[in-house]
Amino acid sequence: MNDHDAIERLKWHSHSYDEISNNWVYLTAPLTSTSWDGDAHSTEAATLLDLSAVFGVPAGIKQAIVRLACRDSAAVGTTGLSVGVGPSATYFYNVSSPAIGGDVVTSQTAPCNCDANGDIYYRIAASGAGTMDVWLEIWAYLP
Repeated sequence: MNDHDAIERLKWHSHSYDEISNNWVYLTAPLTSTSWDGDAHSTEAATLLDLSAVFGVPAGIKQAIVRLACRDSAAVGTTGLSVGVGPSATYFYNVSSPAIGGDVVTSQTAPCNCDANGDIYYRIAASGAGTMDVWLEIWAYLP
């Protein structure tokens, strides 16, 4: 190893965890809610979800890494079934999971932008009344 490589290696190791992780708070277990642990939902227009009240994240976060899972009891191949979340009532597909019917669980895990209060909106397109089961978990957040 030459001197340049050794200096660069020391620079890397001198960074704090916060600098390397860009201040993300990674959780060893997800933040969950009894309202979002497979409960049955019907079609719902874009609705505000207060993450601090429902999941216990700090108010005002910028982003959350969300695991979104769903299943609908419609016949396999039914189109238009989905669950989506995002930072506003008009942009709720920041993270989305299409349902394929047949009670098959589909999921996606990705960062979701939050609104100025640290909250998100959700939207559900189900095949009928109480046919869409939805799970939502928070695995990390950016203060």
